[in-house]
Amino acid sequence: MNPSDLYSLILSALTNARAQMLTPAYQSSAELADPGVRLKASQTLIDVQQAILSLSNASLSDIASQLQANATALTAATADLTAALKQVTQVLSILDDATALLKIVAKIVPFV
Repeated sequence: MNPSDLYSLILSALTNARAQMLTPAYQSSAELADPGVRLKASQTLIDVQQAILSLSNASLSDIASQLQANATALTAATADLTAALKQVTQVLSILDDATALLKIVAKIVPFV
């Protein structure tokens, strides 16, 4: 996959994650979880937003080689997150898959 396709794939997955994490169904499920999960849900949503902003502001030419170097992991992580988002009330699954993608994205653009 070329860098521009990977860039689009990542931004799309993160944008979809943000949208799903703001839905009433997800929010209700997160609120029913224990305090640690609620805290992680809030922090992950913030991290997703920060990653979106950092990627959006990054020049593709500056990160193309890093995208290529992490292509396999990025493709797998975005696929896992996309699958998890289909079960919007499964908060822990979404958090785990979002966190996995965010760890890879953090190697490419710092967002913390």
